[in-house]
Amino acid sequence: MTISRRTALRPIVACAVIVGLSSCASGQQSTPAPAPGATASSARQSTPTPAPGGTRSCSAPAGTGAVLSRPTGVVAFSLYRKDKEPFPPAVFTDQAVSGVDLLIGWDPLEPAAGSYDWSVLDCLFQQAHAHGKWVGLSLIPGFLSPPWVFKLPGVQSQSFQFSYSGKALARPLPLPWNQAYLHSWFDFLGAVANRYASSPEFRFIQVAGPTSVSTEMSLPDRTSGDTALPPDARGSDVAEWMSLGYTPAKFTDAWKEAFDQYHRLFPNQYLGLALYPGLPIGNDGRPDQRQKEATRVSVIAAGMRYKEQFDLQEDGMKGGATRPTDAAYNLVRDHCGDIVTAFQDAVTMSSADPASLTRALDWVSAAGVDFWEVFTPDVTNPSLHPILATASTKLPANKSCAPARRAPAQRRPR
Repeated sequence: MTISRRTALRPIVACAVIVGLSSCASGQQSTPAPAPGATASSARQSTPTPAPGGTRSCSAPAGTGAVLSRPTGVVAFSLYRKDKEPFPPAVFTDQAVSGVDLLIGWDPLEPAAGSYDWSVLDCLFQQAHAHGKWVGLSLIPGFLSPPWVFKLPGVQSQSFQFSYSGKALARPLPLPWNQAYLHSWFDFLGAVANRYASSPEFRFIQVAGPTSVSTEMSLPDRTSGDTALPPDARGSDVAEWMSLGYTPAKFTDAWKEAFDQYHRLFPNQYLGLALYPGLPIGNDGRPDQRQKEATRVSVIAAGMRYKEQFDLQEDGMKGGATRPTDAAYNLVRDHCGDIVTAFQDAVTMSSADPASLTRALDWVSAAGVDFWEVFTPDVTNPSLHPILATASTKLPANKSCAPARRAPAQRRPR
């Protein structure tokens, strides 16, 4: 069966509990928030997390001081699911793989306010450290925020049925510009930074907050059929956003705030933006189809304020017969040689014609990106491995871009 990112996200939204890696897997240990004044290194020296059955334990490797280092090469990408290891051991021993990117919700990592379960991430960093791989993190708030967040004073939300598969149940989404929600998210990110930001394996983190079902800059955008909405919305997510006071300016300002906070917390990691069209609503609160592209460009500009650590990514690579010509592909291609760029596959290709992965590599290379994220089932499929081995020799593919990219000056943690 071919797995798409949109299909694979469905179980993440449904899971209320996520357990750890089976090979150095999690228990359900929660650790309290670091005491005021605690250093990153002291917070990282936690009691090892027991694996199921008590056969093995994980603790995050001690941070030795990270520097800003470009993420490059072939990256194994996994969406975390209950009772399933995101990255089998073969991923970490594969010489064609440079890094791993794990997408996981906020809820299992902070099940109660100020109480954290780092077991999954500790094991991820431990495995990466042991095998010389770099780590990317795609942490999802939005629909995957813990239940306690919605009870905080001042948090405003609206129920939507939105999902990439179109089959999700109604569930609350914090308004993307709501300050109480964003501040609780940034507090959580502070705990993440305190534990992992000094790890030399940690190279990038996807920026999120004004988001919904993933780290892409997507919001519910159906124009009919959403029965979770008030009657006056007539099933239209877009109409409901208008009634909630959405404007492109509010949305972009929330993204500016998110980039500011990520830059403050993660000065030695690249900050990723996963593209998605904006809502077709203008600043006057009326329908405006032009904003689907204009809003996306405005959010890119918010990220470009931190150009030396900005990563622009598009998550829809399919390996079609002809080179993509859509706006997102062109935006990534046009930034080659200027900032770090990347693509992520839209689907697994293990059940499809292997030629689709070869074509995807052609289009990825043609756009001159630094790294390419491939679903883990494709990474571990022996029939596809020669393609990924070739990809590892071609990436980064930005050598022909102009202006020639120079690696930014390395910086020690602040």
